[in-house]
Amino acid sequence: MKPMKKVLLFGDSIFNAYDGSRDTTRLTDALKKRLGDDYEIVNVSTSGATTADVLPRVDSLPACDVLVVEFGTNDASNDWGISLYDYQENLESLLKKAQKVTGASDTIVLSPSMPDFNNPEISKFYSLEGLDQYAEAAQRDAGKTNSFFFDLTHKMERLQDLPSFLTEDGQHYSEKGISWLADVLTNEIANLD
Repeated sequence: MKPMKKVLLFGDSIFNAYDGSRDTTRLTDALKKRLGDDYEIVNVSTSGATTADVLPRVDSLPACDVLVVEFGTNDASNDWGISLYDYQENLESLLKKAQKVTGASDTIVLSPSMPDFNNPEISKFYSLEGLDQYAEAAQRDAGKTNSFFFDLTHKMERLQDLPSFLTEDGQHYSEKGISWLADVLTNEIANLD
């Protein structure tokens, strides 16, 4: 019998499965169901956070086998976000420190989530060109830290009927979106074995 692996989710409201009114455990529960008893899923995400907000928290992260990091969606906003340079510097520092603190044998880094550009309430805060740049920065930082990279930005860009994967706010995930994200993460985590 192989030992249970601990997976640590460290991200923003995307990982907290914010539903438009509150954080939920939908993603955590979906991953537990898909990965089964061989995995423990621990979610320490902070809704609304940028990499600048969570850097001070990294020292308190618990030990884990697999670290899954998802920041950049808030960072890339042209309203409440931070500069591309600061994002890349922060994410690299965050990853290096988190790997040391948690002792994770594997790290998966996700690029920012893609909003619905047909939704005027959220699209005014983002540009496709900007998201491309933040995704490239996340990929570079993944490479610098020997992490696996998943291009969430461009995977979402290719989804048929993206709005159906998102809630009315055009940014957070609907039930369909959570199911899709859980499938994606399950595949990435299972492929580490």
